[in-house]
Parts: sequence; structure tokens; C-alpha cells
Amino acid sequence: MKIALVIDHFDPRRGGRESYTVSLGRGLVRSGHEVHVFAYTGAEVGEEIRFHRLPSISYPRWAKSLSLALSAHLVLRSKDFDVVQGVGRIPGVDVYRPGGGAELASLIQALRAREKGPDRFFTAIRRILNLKAVVNILIERALYGADPPIIVANSQKVKKDILRFYRWMDPSKIRVIYNGVDVDRFHPRNKGRLGQGVRRAFGLVEDTVVILFMAHNFRLKGLHCLIRALGGIGKDTGKWVLLAAGRGRKGPFERLAKRCGIGDKMYFLNGVGNPEAILGASDILVHPTFYDPFSNVCLEAMASGVPVITTSHNGVVEIIQDGVSGYVIPDPRSVDLLGQRILALIMNSQERERMGDEARGIAEKFSWDRHLCEMEALYKEILEGHNR
Repeated sequence: MKIALVIDHFDPRRGGRESYTVSLGRGLVRSGHEVHVFAYTGAEVGEEIRFHRLPSISYPRWAKSLSLALSAHLVLRSKDFDVVQGVGRIPGVDVYRPGGGAELASLIQALRAREKGPDRFFTAIRRILNLKAVVNILIERALYGADPPIIVANSQKVKKDILRFYRWMDPSKIRVIYNGVDVDRFHPRNKGRLGQGVRRAFGLVEDTVVILFMAHNFRLKGLHCLIRALGGIGKDTGKWVLLAAGRGRKGPFERLAKRCGIGDKMYFLNGVGNPEAILGASDILVHPTFYDPFSNVCLEAMASGVPVITTSHNGVVEIIQDGVSGYVIPDPRSVDLLGQRILALIMNSQERERMGDEARGIAEKFSWDRHLCEMEALYKEILEGHNR
């Protein structure tokens, strides 16, 4: 098949959505398809993928989303593809995958991540007046209009969110296809050479329990809640450290860690160029998110044999059995419960190992090959519909 993928940035370093698209493009090429990528930038484009640079408007910020939708729509209208998939909000595509979930659901939860009072109030005012958010919602509403494309939701949670905010949507237009993970790249064997290298870089002794937080939006993904939970259990409770990996403003969180008495137990990693090595060095992944359609890092941790603690606001909990293959807490602000779950794993290496083994077994059922096969089957269904 001749397949077009549309996204703003074809660069896995920018986040989960971008990393997913790069993996999808490469996987489709390996399966013998002709893949074209339309994007503003392409940092991971090999000769096998045909890259087309889209014109962009960098300022004002709200114009970037609109320019992507308009320029891609105009370019694609003059091309001949069997299937066009939008990873960004692009009207007129055959398949739309809202990797960030439903825009309104995300905005609401982003406000909940703020403290009650002036901070939340003024953030709400800024969001209401933010033209970028308004443009995104309007484009999303157009996508879910009278003749929507096939929507690929990466969890039942996303499907429910879409139907909650766009009640006219036909549920049969939404297909749930869970994310996939490279079970060879993310593997328990990484705890050997790769993980030990990261531990040595931080001067960590073998029996130090490494708690990992890895995300690019520190507040939405609940880093402040994690810091408070760790402050509650006390820094003298076993040998442990917190590694916080990802892009974001670390200053407020460093100050919070000092106020909570764990400033000397927390290390920031600016980039995440080698997630498999960082996971290999880790004993627990804590992802107390306020909103996640289906967190890739949680699935990668499970594939690495690392137990995951996350919240009910994360679509990945649909494949986690609470207390067996991980822990699920009802809300990131339940910091006492979060602290109890972390402490239970800090103090019990056998439980960490057992839970990690269970997590690996589940992750193996969600391999990248399986995901690719499901996407190919959907593309063939769409192509057959075109040819009728």
C-alpha cells in the first residue's frame, strides 16, 4: 500500500506521539509498504521513508496548529494515496489517531493538576484566553463532525472521552488499538550492562532502590504529587533515590523536594535519549498522572520487568491488574496511598521482582508486531472501502 502519515514533527526525541509515528513508519516500510511522511521537521528520516516538508507558521503559537491542518489538507488533496493517517489534527484523512486523547478531557485534567485557589483560577483564565487551545478544540470538533474519519483510540478511556464530549459520534467509527512496545529493546536483561552503567554514573550502590519518573510535562504527569508522597515516607526509609527524566521546568520541583526534605534524594535527567538504559537502572516506575490516554513509558517499563505505579487517569490501567502486575491508585492527589504503595515496593525486593515478572508477561502480549498487524488490517479495510 501507498501510505501517508501526517504529523507536526517526525522526531522521537519530542515525545511519545512522535516516537510512535517514527516506529509506525519504519514498521510499515519493513512490511513492504511505501511510506510518505508529511511534517514540519524530520529528524529520523531514513532513505526508506519519503519525507515531505510542510510549510509552517511559527508565530503566533495558535497559527501552528491551523497551518498544519490547512497545508497538509491542501497538499494531500493533490496526491494519490491508498490510506492517509493523521497523527496531528488534519481534516480529510482516512485515519485519525488522537495520541494526546480528547483535547477537552486533557484541558480539564491539566487544571486539576494545579492547586486549588489563585493558581488554578488564573491558569483557567489563561487557558480560556489561549487561542492555541481554542484552535485545537475547533479543529478537533471539525474532525469529529458529520463525516469523521476512522478514529484509532489507544484505550477504552480515550473512546469514552471522545463519546462524552462529542455525543453525536458513531461509536463504530472509533476503534481501540492498544499501543505496542518493542519487547526486544525493552527487556529485563537491560538491568545488566545498560542499567549498571546508568547507576555507576550516579554513584549508586547495588542495593539502592531507584524510583523513576519519566515524562515531558512534569505537572500534568504528577511529579509534585510524587515528591509529596516520598516526603511523607521519609528519606531515611531504606536506601532509595528518585530519578526524574524528561523536559520541563525543574526549578519549582527542586524547591518542593527541598521543602519536603528529600532534595538530596532527587536527581534530574534532562533528556531521555536512551530510555531502555534508564529503565534498566530502575526498580520502580511511578507515573502519578492526571491524564494519559495510554502511557508508552508505563508499557516500556512493564516490558523491562519494572513494576509500575500509576493512576486511574491513565489508559494503561486497562492492562494492569492492581496488586498483581502493578499498583493503580484512584487519584494522583492520594499522596498517602501513593506513598504506601511505593514504600511497600522499596522494602520488599521479592515483591518488586514478582510484580516485574508479571508485568513483563503482560507486555509480551502487546508487542509492536501485534500493533502493526492491527493497523495494517485497518488500512486494508479502509482500502477495500475505497475500491467498492
